[in-house]
Amino acid sequence: MTGLTLIASYPKSGNTWMRAFIASHLHGGRAININADLSLIPNLTSRPLQDFHAGLEHADLTPEEVALIRPWTSRRIAETHPGIYKTHDSHLVPPGAREPAIPPDAIDRAVYLIRDPRDVAVSLAHHLGRSLSEGVDMVSDAQFRMGRSRSHLNVNVEHWLSSWSAHVESWLNAADVRLLRLRYEDMLAEPLESFTRLCRFLELDDAPDAVGRSLDAGSFGALAAQEGRAGFRERYRSSTAPFFRAGRAGGWRETLPPELAERVAAAHSRVMTHMGYA
Repeated sequence: MTGLTLIASYPKSGNTWMRAFIASHLHGGRAININADLSLIPNLTSRPLQDFHAGLEHADLTPEEVALIRPWTSRRIAETHPGIYKTHDSHLVPPGAREPAIPPDAIDRAVYLIRDPRDVAVSLAHHLGRSLSEGVDMVSDAQFRMGRSRSHLNVNVEHWLSSWSAHVESWLNAADVRLLRLRYEDMLAEPLESFTRLCRFLELDDAPDAVGRSLDAGSFGALAAQEGRAGFRERYRSSTAPFFRAGRAGGWRETLPPELAERVAAAHSRVMTHMGYA
């Protein structure tokens, strides 16, 4: 592969689970250390990574300047350090920029993960230590971005997400990107089939026994148990909830008040219907 291979998603849509699977798969299906081996699939918005390849400190830049320089940095990483990267970037053009943060000519291929936005809202609220109402607001916020903090230097540079619907459509409509889309719910219901498709797309070993070993090593139970023993450095510092909290589909029905679920459905009805979440 040349260029960037992306595991792209809206937050809390199965990205870390997929990274754990890939990390295990690259090591023959062995158990992984979530605080060490996930670095095999680094976050493309990581501040140290972006600072290094840009040759400057992003903390010295305005948000508009960050948006302008990121496409150049993405191309540089694609040229000098091609590989598999995680991202929550949308494929939209951020305010103040002229092209997406990860331009198509820097991308070799992309896996795009999709999850019911009602479950995303609940999981995102727990992840960020916010209320359920705030979680619903975030997935519907056309101006939503991550990587900015008023109290400390964020581990990631600022990146533009927009709303759940806009994010999903930005990637699914990216005609110039070689894309595999996978629904979180299908990954749970039919893991062997879903992850075999992933392996074929990424040109990894797709033998059923090899895929099965990596699924076992990267299962939600295994990851949650390890976080319980040793913690997880990617857990958001303001949250008291574990990162690997539930790992199932449809949990919003037990958690999200009806009026909040209706707000999500009203804001995202067209894309939800298209993705089978009506």
